[in-house]
Amino acid sequence: MNESKLRGFLLGALIGDALGLPVHKKPHHIIRMYFKGIKDYTDEYYSTGSPTGLRAGQNSIDARPILQALPHTDNAAIEAFTEKFFQVQPDTAVQLCKFFKMIKAATPPLMPQPILAELFETHEQQKILSAMSFFPNDMVIEFDEAMDEPNAVRFALAMFLRSHDDFETTVLSTVNMGGLARLTGAIVGGAMGLLHGHEAIPKHLVQGLEHSLEIVEKIEAVFGSS
Repeated sequence: MNESKLRGFLLGALIGDALGLPVHKKPHHIIRMYFKGIKDYTDEYYSTGSPTGLRAGQNSIDARPILQALPHTDNAAIEAFTEKFFQVQPDTAVQLCKFFKMIKAATPPLMPQPILAELFETHEQQKILSAMSFFPNDMVIEFDEAMDEPNAVRFALAMFLRSHDDFETTVLSTVNMGGLARLTGAIVGGAMGLLHGHEAIPKHLVQGLEHSLEIVEKIEAVFGSS
């Protein structure tokens, strides 16, 4: 099962990153008005009349060299991929690694309080727990639509912990709220893959990634084929 979860983590993070990239750093109302919501990969998304210049399924950075060099042990692979792909500050990478390892060991349904207690001070835990009862468009305001890195992590965890049954629904709901959508998408996608395994990820989202065949080949070289 661990191999399935680790494959899910890598694929889920790549998918969340690619889905969020066209609307990265854009506010929710712009995504709703000009993009009509992200629903899949496409190179035809427009914002305020200008093309994004992105290719369908493109990632924010080329993950193939990272996948090629991954360690073959569970936690070391999670740490290496998080540090190199998520493009966050070192302290944030440590926090995310701790979170991902907890999710790898968990089974649904999740209890948010024990997870948050391991990651945040009391006032931050309370803010996240409170936000989880909001509608997503109110949640993103709670974490500031401009969304710095710490708030992006809090928002992503709130979105994941409030609803983690369906990969596609949860990831798309997250990136469509905007802010640091590439990062929040990658966090939620990676966590969903770790929780449910790669079998829970829709095949069309894997196949739609740019360089999908090479990506799957490199993941299989580390963790085996499905």
